[in-house]
Amino acid sequence: MSVVIQFAAKQRYDSYIGSSEFSEGTLDYMYGLDLSSNELSGAIPAELGDLSKLRTMNLSRNFLASSIPDSFSKLKDMESLDLSYNMLHGTIPHQLTNLTSLAVFNVSYNNLSVIIPQGGQFNTFSEESYLGNPLLCGPPINRSCEAKKNSEEADNGGGEEDDEAIIDMMVFYWNTASTCVAALIGILVLMCIDCSWRLAWLSLVDAFIASAKSMLS
Repeated sequence: MSVVIQFAAKQRYDSYIGSSEFSEGTLDYMYGLDLSSNELSGAIPAELGDLSKLRTMNLSRNFLASSIPDSFSKLKDMESLDLSYNMLHGTIPHQLTNLTSLAVFNVSYNNLSVIIPQGGQFNTFSEESYLGNPLLCGPPINRSCEAKKNSEEADNGGGEEDDEAIIDMMVFYWNTASTCVAALIGILVLMCIDCSWRLAWLSLVDAFIASAKSMLS
C-alpha cells in the first residue's frame, strides 16, 4: 500500500509517493520537512503522521486552520515540531506526550484551547512554546485552568442574570402600559354612558387647569 502526500505551495503543486513500511520508497528516507512561510491553508493532512522517519517538521507561518492531527503521535523519532503562527484550534493531543525524542515543540500564536498535556517531554517545554494562545491553561503558562473555568461560569451566570433582568423590566413596562390603557378605556366608557359623571369629570379637569394657571401666574 502506497502513501501519497500532496502539497500546494507558492503556485506549485507537488505530490510525493512512497511505499508501505514493508518496502523501500521515497518517503522512507525523508527525515526533515520544512514548509514554513508558504501561505499554506486548510487542514494539516493526517497522512503526515505516516512519515515514520521524520525527525523535524516545520509548518510555521502559514494559514493552516485545523486541529493538530492525532496521527502525529506515530512520529516516534520526531525531535522538533514547529506549528507556530497558524490558525490551529482545538486541543493539543495528549498522545504527543509519547514522543520521547521530542526536544523542541512550538505551537505559539494559534487558537488552541483547554489544558496543556503533561508528561514525558512536555514537562520540559517552557512557556514560550505556548505564547499567543489565550485559551490554553495549565503549566508551564501562568494561567490556572480552575480560574479559567470559574471565569467562564461567572460570565455565563452574569449573562443569565442580565437576561432575567431584561425580562423582568419588560414585564414591568407591559403591566404598567396595560394598566394605563385599561384605566383610560374605563374612563372613556363611563363618560359615554353616564352624562352626569362626564360633567363632573369635565368640571374637575377645568378646576385643575384653573388651579394650575393661578399657580403659574
